[in-house]
Amino acid sequence: MTTLMITPYAPYRDGIAAYAIQEVRRRRASGEDLEVLSPLPSAAHLHLRLGGVAGMIKLTSIARKYDRLVIQFFPEMIFGRTKTGAERLAIWTSLLGIVKMVPTELRIHEVQYQPMRDHQSEQTAARRVLEAAAEVTVHTEQERAELSEASGFSKDRIELLDHGSSFAAHVTLSKEEARNRLGLPSDEIVLLCIGFLQAHKGFDRAMQAFLRLDAPNASLHVVGDVRVYHPDLEAHARTLASLADTSERVHLHRRFVGDAEFDTWLQAADTVVLPYREIWSSGVVERAKLFDTPIIAAAVGGLGDQGEGITLVADDGELLVAIAEACGVGDRVEIASSWDGTLSSQQAIQAEIRRRARTDDRPIEAEPSGTQDKLSELEVLDMPHPISLKPWINQTKSLIGRATNWQIHPLVVNANETTTALRDAITLLEQRVAELEAKLDEDEP
Repeated sequence: MTTLMITPYAPYRDGIAAYAIQEVRRRRASGEDLEVLSPLPSAAHLHLRLGGVAGMIKLTSIARKYDRLVIQFFPEMIFGRTKTGAERLAIWTSLLGIVKMVPTELRIHEVQYQPMRDHQSEQTAARRVLEAAAEVTVHTEQERAELSEASGFSKDRIELLDHGSSFAAHVTLSKEEARNRLGLPSDEIVLLCIGFLQAHKGFDRAMQAFLRLDAPNASLHVVGDVRVYHPDLEAHARTLASLADTSERVHLHRRFVGDAEFDTWLQAADTVVLPYREIWSSGVVERAKLFDTPIIAAAVGGLGDQGEGITLVADDGELLVAIAEACGVGDRVEIASSWDGTLSSQQAIQAEIRRRARTDDRPIEAEPSGTQDKLSELEVLDMPHPISLKPWINQTKSLIGRATNWQIHPLVVNANETTTALRDAITLLEQRVAELEAKLDEDEP
């Protein structure tokens, strides 16, 4: 009995590829006859360009040769080259033929819920595929509930699979050994953000929170690189570099790290910080759990379902408090217990930090309100990607887009970079003000 797993694969830099490699290794070690098909050139047995209708039709002819399929399902691989709703429906139809022909596990890593909610035809097509699959698996209860709600597929048919069930340590070290390998001081509290440098990872949130603290015995290390070259990703990487330049205690290690070095960082850290803006489930959480490294994570997606011992934060204020606690200066930032709904802005939070850090009773002048609040309310802009199930509407929208996007895209990029630059400038100014206030306090008799 031969199984075919359809997934990105090494050496492609991708979280799902890293996840799949570990599962393939485990299943082969148990004696399973398993081959891999990758959408990109890799170490897999087979390669097939997916993401469009033609690729899915070719996959049908390949799949019939196997006894079982495992599809590591995520939108970029399945629908990445589609331009119309009609193409999406054709892919769902082809996928239905595959799962009816060969027993198939659909391992849902990510899924686009909105098209199912907006279009009855897509919801019906997706539900039929899910119902015909031998297994539908997800990693968290949150994903299970949301997939069922969006598709109409029975929640009872969706199985929960432990995200880290195939994970094993690539290297096992003591904290001292790990820090020696990385050149980190042994007497410092080390906080770590690790993974691809993308805005949705929220590493800038951790950097900004850390910069607001007076924690001289702590450092924050951001480790990773952009997954692929793209102007937006490069712009975000420059933002992280600018934030790191504001303090000797914040470090950006911009490079792709291999499996062994990844695990070395996790064992060297005192706390892993994952302030994601958007995520379904996290492989970094599972790897950190292998070494019992404490985790601070945003309460998004299914992170709260990935096990106990994770400190979940709902917003930037809670993130600030959690990082302060991890740095050993939580007694100077007792915001969570004293908010009572009254500290509604980041300026008020910063004022409270300063008040608690002072050594005298001189009053603090009220700070201007609204600046950071207003900036934090601004979401990252993106170019619209309309999807219509009527081909002629899609064609019209595509023609309009081609005629105008070259004018709109620079404005979107500029607006995002301007907002980020303003937010970072305010963070830097607040840090310098805090340093000056502390110096004034020291100079006073």
